[in-house]
Amino acid sequence: MRPSQLLHYDYSVAKLFMFATILFGIIGMVVGVVIAFQMACPELNYIAGEYSAFGRLRPLHTNGIIFGFMLSGIFATWYYIGQRVLKVSMSESPFLMFIGKLHFWLYMLVMVLAVVTLFMGESTAKEYAELEWPLDIAVVVVWVLWGVSIFGLIGIRREKTLYISVWYYIATFLGVAMLYLFNNMEVPTRLVSGYGSWLHSVSMYAGSNDALVQWWYGHNAVAFVFTVAIIAQIYYFLPKESGQPIFSYKLSLFSFWGLMFIYLWAGGHHLIYSATPDWMQTMGSVFSIVLILPSW
Repeated sequence: MRPSQLLHYDYSVAKLFMFATILFGIIGMVVGVVIAFQMACPELNYIAGEYSAFGRLRPLHTNGIIFGFMLSGIFATWYYIGQRVLKVSMSESPFLMFIGKLHFWLYMLVMVLAVVTLFMGESTAKEYAELEWPLDIAVVVVWVLWGVSIFGLIGIRREKTLYISVWYYIATFLGVAMLYLFNNMEVPTRLVSGYGSWLHSVSMYAGSNDALVQWWYGHNAVAFVFTVAIIAQIYYFLPKESGQPIFSYKLSLFSFWGLMFIYLWAGGHHLIYSATPDWMQTMGSVFSIVLILPSW
């Protein structure tokens, strides 16, 4: 592309994910309001039998907001910001355009199946990780497709310097992938016992080990989705809208690597006064306080 030529970005995939963001945001928040009223008016738990019980609706709310509303927004902004900071258009690569659309439709299919199975009561009973093993595999495929999009665009970029936002998107991809894979190590119940359902699964961890891995995931999955990926968006939109450059790249490096190192150790604060080792609980509390430095 010669300097005189304008680059026309293709936002078709970004728009699809933005529609999904609005949809899941409305649904997730409405369900949240319903379960909030259920806590004040317990009789609301029985308006639709077992399907309206708090235990069925809360996983729909949490998963709908975290993995529906928030992730859709993250994907939408990646397909918008990624093109602009890398100076490359999705339309330049038919393969990446195909991957982007496949990413969206498979993601929507997984979300629909997640809603159905959670309504049916099919759950691993692990917070933020309720989906059973077939859907876990589908989630991994969706995540791999996003990774192909990220590193595919980076591979054909014109801008040689990776802007700060890209660091955070890459960290979100790698961090959530690691957390999700390790926490959802499970086997079908029927395979190990000869009884029960092939759909249901049991964790490969037990006791306090299971609790430690669960909250290493539970805290940090939320951290990477609600914090790291959002910072990626702030680093793009705030300078853009304010008309001011980044104040200090050195501070941005400190913040980035500080978050990467400190955040991963803070999950132990969910296990205070539990059967887990005292040093793990203390470390989780200390690192949670230290998070003030890179966060502020």
